[in-house]
Amino acid sequence: MTELIKMVKAGVDIGGTGTRIIIHGEEGTLSTKTIPTALFNAVEQEQRSELLASHILSLIPEGTKLVSLGIGASGPVDTSSGIINNKDTLECFSFFPLVDELKKLLDVEVGIDNDAVAAVLGEYYFGAGKNSKRLLMVTLGTGIGVALLDDGKPFRTSDGHHPEAGHIPVSGNPTTCYCGLRGCWEMLASRTWLQQNLEALLPEHPYEKNDINFYKEMAKEREDIASVFHRYGNYLGRGLVTLLTLYGPDLTILSGSAAHYYPLFKEGLEESLTRADAYAINMKIVPSELGDTAGALGAIVIPALS
Repeated sequence: MTELIKMVKAGVDIGGTGTRIIIHGEEGTLSTKTIPTALFNAVEQEQRSELLASHILSLIPEGTKLVSLGIGASGPVDTSSGIINNKDTLECFSFFPLVDELKKLLDVEVGIDNDAVAAVLGEYYFGAGKNSKRLLMVTLGTGIGVALLDDGKPFRTSDGHHPEAGHIPVSGNPTTCYCGLRGCWEMLASRTWLQQNLEALLPEHPYEKNDINFYKEMAKEREDIASVFHRYGNYLGRGLVTLLTLYGPDLTILSGSAAHYYPLFKEGLEESLTRADAYAINMKIVPSELGDTAGALGAIVIPALS
């Protein structure tokens, strides 16, 4: 009797620093790989889809068949045309028909969405967001990613696009963000701000080489370090309080590399979220359960939602 071929799905999370690929089957994740996104910069634009396809195919287990590919990418992303339009942080994958090219190369259904949407879908189907009716997720990385699911469906603007809610005004800071806005939330509450301010105080301790235990000890010893985390929580709360007020989620998930330091900035965050009883908001906030794999796992679901 001929053995049935098992069907598998691929999810890809394309970020400015790394591109993560996951192959998923009925048993769960079967294989995974993370590639520096800079590798795609090293080849001509017309070869980038081919290179990505080859990495995906190299992970397909023997005896299985790929049936779909979902992509989460740092936005803006045009989900209708399948084109990424991000000249600021993902130029190497922008302004060409990535989805159409991968459809031809792999001969499977391909869907694409903003990486924030991919991450929140990952938590909704596989992580901390299961059973949530209205799920908000804020990713604190190089920038700020925001996505909302209402009964499992991504919230869209009237023209069908994903709202770039990381770019909202939260201060009178005169610095202009690459989005064109002064006092932009992303400029004050991304991991980038936290990293720059910690390294300014601790130039001999590169941010990426230390963990939460190191900073916990430093915060105990030095008031200026504790103050940076408190200010970061305040800045994060300035934008988050707006989103919680407008969207009214039953659960908010914080993800991204800066979310690892939640215990250190929690007090500052809650200070910014505190309101009078009559205007109280749902402050149920939890860290990501899936961590860095949320985007690639959630991307697997995207073709079914397209």
